Amino acid sequence: MKVMVSATMVFQAIEIGLTSPVAVANYSVPVNTAIWVAAIFIVICFLAVGGIRRDRRTAIITGSLVQVLVLLSAIWIRPMLFPGIVFTAIWLLAIKLSAKTPA
Repeated sequence: MKVMVSATMVFQAIEIGLTSPVAVANYSVPVNTAIWVAAIFIVICFLAVGGIRRDRRTAIITGSLVQVLVLLSAIWIRPMLFPGIVFTAIWLLAIKLSAKTPA
């Protein structure tokens, strides 16, 4: 659980950081909006990674919150849609596989 979920959140944070310049350059998203949205999502991703060591339930809730927020942000920031769908699928797979694995 810890490794797969942590890796998912770290890679999603990287993806969010890389999506922001694309949103600004190709989709005319204001720079301030892209930076603030990316910064907030990255912080939440790292909070989820930190929570994994303490409590599994809190980590799952925080990570699921990130997935919902990224998918909702795709309404205004189009480049977030495809990576949001991909990482949501990976997140759900990580939760499913972690339930089958003994801790």
